[in-house]
Amino acid sequence: MPVFFNPLSFFRHVPNALLQQFFSSVPAFDTFDWSAVSERRIEAVYERCNLIPPDECSRIFDVFCMIESLANPAGTQAFMEAARDIDVEVAAEIAGNMGAHERAFRCYLRDKRIFRTARMLGHIDGLPKRSWDTLKNLPAKAIEVTPDVLAELGRQFSEYFWATQKRGERCIVEHRRREGDVDCFFAYPADYLEERFGYDDAGQFGFQRQRPAFEVIFGYHRADGTTDAYVQGGRKVRQPLAQIFARVVLGLDHLPEMPAEEPFNLEIFKNPNITFPTDPSHRITLVRVQAIKLQFHGHRAGRITVAIDARSKDGSVYDVIADKLAEKHARLASATVAGVTMQAFLRDDEDRERVVQFKIGAPATCDLGDRPEEQILRQYLPKWGIENDADDLATAA
Repeated sequence: MPVFFNPLSFFRHVPNALLQQFFSSVPAFDTFDWSAVSERRIEAVYERCNLIPPDECSRIFDVFCMIESLANPAGTQAFMEAARDIDVEVAAEIAGNMGAHERAFRCYLRDKRIFRTARMLGHIDGLPKRSWDTLKNLPAKAIEVTPDVLAELGRQFSEYFWATQKRGERCIVEHRRREGDVDCFFAYPADYLEERFGYDDAGQFGFQRQRPAFEVIFGYHRADGTTDAYVQGGRKVRQPLAQIFARVVLGLDHLPEMPAEEPFNLEIFKNPNITFPTDPSHRITLVRVQAIKLQFHGHRAGRITVAIDARSKDGSVYDVIADKLAEKHARLASATVAGVTMQAFLRDDEDRERVVQFKIGAPATCDLGDRPEEQILRQYLPKWGIENDADDLATAA
């Protein structure tokens, strides 16, 4: 669903002191009386923006749109991770009872480098889960990432896309080290030329030609060799690119063979008394099955999904199953679990609770990503008996 930027709503969510700091270098606000503006009735701020030259005003509101895109809990985590990348501490500055818009605005004013990296991390974490693939049978080893390695990776990616799709003639690769010893490689091959109606920098209207970039991402976990890959185009594209990555970055001649055993044991979810124990140090207050997809066989075979209210911590999906499934029609024991949606409730250092929701499905899908709390939950899958063998997970979309 598209998100529409509302300037008045944005101004109401950002403290006037921060708006005043931002607009202090804008001549149109030189005589503006900030003491006459309340935190909620900020129409005068928007009206004063009408005095800013259109080009400059457009650039300012582009910044506000970018800030709003990170005004959420995931954006706050991206800010803290981005700040640690450049040895800047922002956690104390954005702690407390301030809202998400204030946190995002403060980080923008604090250091533009933090904001740029946080935007990239937020974008990566929001990419469609169905295009991710995870290889877990690669070797765990220390790697050295040099400019030559990045250039060679980009060159070979470019050669592949040009040979198979006649695009990707240019490809820049960037590298970042994320929390949990995860080396992330962000490749941007050139896409096909696009033409669309628009305005150029001189304000002329017409067809604008642009060659955008698409994304290829590999995240290598040094601890266990797990490698997450974001590649659109399905397995026929992901596999050769994974081979290139393994050759250039890990020095492997060939990718290891895929294990035959399915990595996830979804049969355990037939047990209504299933529990998910956690270490108290991780501050996980509850883990539960929020929804379960069942495949019924035989006469009138089909699938149903049973779910409980994701916004409430009360209730059990198994209570709903026991109440709604008549024994003469269907029994949980005779069904196949095709997938589950799980929720984990966690508390942060400020004792605020947030929810991480993730899906596990047959034969080998799991959409847990690389955020710190998701990495913790990934470690629990074999401990809970969900993952058959932590070293044999071959593919997880």
